[in-house]
Amino acid sequence: MEGREDNAWLLRNRFNPFPISGSLALADGVLTFTLDEDAANATLGWLEDLLESEGIAEKIEAGETIVAFAELLADCEISWPLTGGGATMVIDSPSRKWVITHDHPVGGAMLQTLNLISGRGKARAWKKALAAAEAPPAERE
Repeated sequence: MEGREDNAWLLRNRFNPFPISGSLALADGVLTFTLDEDAANATLGWLEDLLESEGIAEKIEAGETIVAFAELLADCEISWPLTGGGATMVIDSPSRKWVITHDHPVGGAMLQTLNLISGRGKARAWKKALAAAEAPPAERE
């Protein structure tokens, strides 16, 4: 099965984001978001509450791998809300709704425009990867 991995940002929600950087991956039918080193500088309180894990920044700095979620694609519904400019992915999973953006959610107007273009390209690639992962085995080849 084909996979995909890209840098992305995990958002608390679409309207009050508190973005956390990391890597969104699809492999063997599982969507995973793993925090990267830059995540140690983010506002992590909301994620610590959600994961019931304190000291995430310190764990990252100590070299520990922090996986925010690992969800079976078959158990999720994926949507791409228009309010996200085509670069925001909402994963409705059994555990919660995860919001991922493929462009950094802050910055000036020029930076936002460049990020949006890049984010939309990544979103198109993700849509193809998700469709390929959900296709019956005979259609994947």
